[in-house]
Amino acid sequence: MMNASAVGRRVVAAAGVVSVLALTGACVADSGDDAGGRKKSATAGSALPASSAPQQASGSLASAAGKGLDQKGLDRLALTAHDVPGYTVDTVTGKGSPVDHDVLATYRAVTPALCRPVYAAAQLGSLHDFTAQVSQDVVSASDDLGQHASVDLTSYTLADARTVMTELRAALPKCATAEMRPSAAHPGAGLGYSGTRSRSVSGFGDETLAFDATQFVDGGGPSIPVTVLVVRQDSTIATFLSLDPFQPSIPQDIVDAQLKKLA
Repeated sequence: MMNASAVGRRVVAAAGVVSVLALTGACVADSGDDAGGRKKSATAGSALPASSAPQQASGSLASAAGKGLDQKGLDRLALTAHDVPGYTVDTVTGKGSPVDHDVLATYRAVTPALCRPVYAAAQLGSLHDFTAQVSQDVVSASDDLGQHASVDLTSYTLADARTVMTELRAALPKCATAEMRPSAAHPGAGLGYSGTRSRSVSGFGDETLAFDATQFVDGGGPSIPVTVLVVRQDSTIATFLSLDPFQPSIPQDIVDAQLKKLA
């Protein structure tokens, strides 16, 4: 399990590829095998299916004045193993583990500049400072499934949360052919993303965006497909990410469980 660092948010960083590659055999064995008990998921390159019960806007915990949640308030909304039966939940930041505000400097140093919101979202973050953050890895407890997702909850002021979504929405169509990476002077300069493709998605939270991309590592490292779902619920943004050498997918039950706690 990786700790948070100035490079980014753990599994999304280059070292996280190792964990995903360890799941490769299981992913191959179960390809197209939903009838055999594989959990429903949102696969890359297709619209994320709407939840059986569309999520409603929250507001009971976020301040009516537009302030973000504090760390204790956001910790209560993070997933536990009880929320997602059949998965293990490992908390990387928040819930007693340190959060990293310094990583914003890396996101703000990404080139090309107009793609910074996309790079940050693929790292489970944004260009804006936050009031609280919880980041977790959720992995199927069954070795023969290999279903997994990184889930990040980040709380902002309401104005900043809306701006995060506005910036990402504007950047996505402009970055389809860009290779995004931090400048050489910053940690994580060798980790980048390319081939960004927006996906149509609806039915979640107050605002929803989704995209696919390819994560690459300079110097001959592996290129790994990534799929990302970003949902704003009041002043909190939930980001779901999965990366896989073949077809990344975000398990639907993980998305539903997390958004139910935010509603």
